[in-house]
Amino acid sequence: MKIGVRTHDGAEDRLRYAQQIGAQGGSIWLSALPGYEEKGYADVEPMARLRERFEAHGLELNAAGLGAQVIKNQLLGRPERDREIENVCKTIRNMGEAGIPILIIDQRITYWAQGAGYRPEQTGSAWLPLGRGGVKLHSFDASRITEPDAPAGEVSSEEAWERTLYLYERIVPVAEEAKVKLATHPDDPPMPYYRGVHQVLNRFEGFRRLTETFDSPYNGLLLCLGTMQEAGEDVLEGIRYFGRRKRIFYVHYRNVRGKVPKYEEVFQDEGDLDMVAAMRALKEVGFADWVVNDHNPGLMDDTPWGHRSLAWQVGYIRGVLQAIGA
Repeated sequence: MKIGVRTHDGAEDRLRYAQQIGAQGGSIWLSALPGYEEKGYADVEPMARLRERFEAHGLELNAAGLGAQVIKNQLLGRPERDREIENVCKTIRNMGEAGIPILIIDQRITYWAQGAGYRPEQTGSAWLPLGRGGVKLHSFDASRITEPDAPAGEVSSEEAWERTLYLYERIVPVAEEAKVKLATHPDDPPMPYYRGVHQVLNRFEGFRRLTETFDSPYNGLLLCLGTMQEAGEDVLEGIRYFGRRKRIFYVHYRNVRGKVPKYEEVFQDEGDLDMVAAMRALKEVGFADWVVNDHNPGLMDDTPWGHRSLAWQVGYIRGVLQAIGA
């Protein structure tokens, strides 16, 4: 297995730091590319230049995040979505040509409204000094939602599935052609009903349907351990089921305390999930790809990118990998 970090924009200083702390690769947001959100797709040349920058630091550019703004109409089920999906297909083809192997996709219907902010009274999410020594942790508590909102309107599970399947029916064949893997992130928070939406990718059952409907070696999961744990799922069994079928493409290595409707994102060594057992399960199913830190606990005097937290998390992952001989 290989250790990755989320560089966001692939800045030189971040790549140098990632190399120093022992990471082997990293991801970017495609929105970091000039003109991406305006055009709705990524060109080959700027992606190839970024890949070369990573390689100059001994790192792999292992994945790129699609972002929600370029599929807003797809998430909302509007007729304009066809143009957006054409652009996603163009991005996938260009990623294949640029040598970026994984496209990270978030199908959260409420995610397009992220720019409006995460106010606890509407979303239930907050950063609070809940951890050891007063470290700030991201937490979710549905009881904090005192002003229910539905930024995408009321969306039934049937509508959510229609939008999801409409997208993947069109992009999976392109991904196969370009040899770019589609790694889909689960709904987070994994509530059955959240902000007006009956969510369909908040449990392993939804991912079974998605990967069986489009049964392709290029259609799989970004397995966020924290999201599945806070959903109340059997994470180890999920690793075995999807891992044996080679449908896990990327792992977010995050731990949590509690389950929906209330949980806290904690350090990897102190949550409800046995993170060493999870890593062993990944090894058992032959997973040899990317294990990546996820959200950063808010350590004192840290930077906006989270240098201190990142060093702690990468060090922990390296220690676990060495301990299990992976």
